[in-house]
Amino acid sequence: MKIQRRDFLRAASAASLFAFPAVRAASASPGGKIGMAFIGIGNRGYSDFSMFTYYRDLVNVVALCDTQMGAVHTLNTLKACPGVPRFTDFRKMFDSLGAKIDAVCIATPDFSHFPAAMLAMSLGKAVFCEKPLGNNFREIELMTRAAAKYKVVTQMGNQGHSDGNYWQCRTLVQSGFLKNVTRINAFMCAARRWHKWNGSMKEMPGGETPPPELDWNVWQSQRPERSYSVNYINGDWRCFYEYGTGALGDWGAHIFDAPWEFLKFGLPEKIETLRDEGRTAAVYPMTSDLVYHFPARGPGLPACRLEWRDGLDNFPPLPEKLSDPKWHRAKPYGSEIYTSDGRVFARGTHGDVMTAIVGLDPRDPKVKKILRDYPRGKSGHYLNFLKAVRGEERANSPFETAGPLSQVMALGALAQRLGEPVLNFDRKTKRFVGNDRANAFLDGPPARKGWEQYERLGV
Repeated sequence: MKIQRRDFLRAASAASLFAFPAVRAASASPGGKIGMAFIGIGNRGYSDFSMFTYYRDLVNVVALCDTQMGAVHTLNTLKACPGVPRFTDFRKMFDSLGAKIDAVCIATPDFSHFPAAMLAMSLGKAVFCEKPLGNNFREIELMTRAAAKYKVVTQMGNQGHSDGNYWQCRTLVQSGFLKNVTRINAFMCAARRWHKWNGSMKEMPGGETPPPELDWNVWQSQRPERSYSVNYINGDWRCFYEYGTGALGDWGAHIFDAPWEFLKFGLPEKIETLRDEGRTAAVYPMTSDLVYHFPARGPGLPACRLEWRDGLDNFPPLPEKLSDPKWHRAKPYGSEIYTSDGRVFARGTHGDVMTAIVGLDPRDPKVKKILRDYPRGKSGHYLNFLKAVRGEERANSPFETAGPLSQVMALGALAQRLGEPVLNFDRKTKRFVGNDRANAFLDGPPARKGWEQYERLGV
């Protein structure tokens, strides 16, 4: 294939593939700093806290919130902010300190992103929310609508969306170098938290006494009332359909997010379940193979299969005729992108960039140049959000983009829960075709008493 670098660079400098919505920049605290509140301050929350507070000239920490305030996993954040007000209930935090908060970082379990984000956006606060936006299709829809309704700055925490993977994929698609993609194989084949039960967790656990520092009522958020179990906290919530999104929701936003966006996949028209082992009524399968079917979207954008695999060593077959002998699967995650003319590109996760592994010689200086010659963003994911809050940049992963991506993952998680061979989906109505059971899961359970109001904020 002959590559015209001049044409490539001309196309790469074209306007972005999508338009960002108009958003209002948040106000700033005295001294020009952004008053930030952190909801969820342990584990992943501490990592986000550390990344934001690295920019000490831009961030003023005004509040900390965690349903298990004082537990071991919250101590590092608490030690860093000894004089900052602390809350176990984000609603009380906003009631008490709302005027001082310009932006929030939400790093709670997937299901409980929804009420905190909805309330924050309705109050005009910028929102950084960890991925995925939620674990329920309808709630993600409402979050996306709310971001547009309240015109606030938003960002999902798929950090690779401000790294090399994002900018390279954007450039390759805009230039026409990456087109006619017909299949993507994506995989996450490492042990997950639920593998320790080996399919023995048949129903939702409970019946234990919560630790004294845990506000179990607020932890449950809008989901149905349940008794406490240690199996729900410190990340193990990821195992359960009711609270998490399995390996797909945890890793999909890092593995196939950029091609999904720039190849304009949108929502699928069908999901097939090819393999489903060790699934129970409560917990994600031990091994799963799904196929999303996306229709043709225009010139250079033919119908495409996105194949997802998770489970121990559940790798897809390697492409034939590898031109890059260095491509191997020492790491348990990644993706391979197939085009109709026989080329295959591969990458790992997060910010990892693509390399050519079939149909092009990766040692060819022209190929190397094209794969490496792309404009980089000026800011990492956290700094990009902060600058967007100040009105200096546009967020790279706003809810208008991150919402539909999260819905794709939620649909896959729902397919894993149902275990049905085929689910047909109407992209316009956003409903399953002729499947009332699937649509009931699409909507999710009614909100618990006292938590119903957050749904109304996105209408």
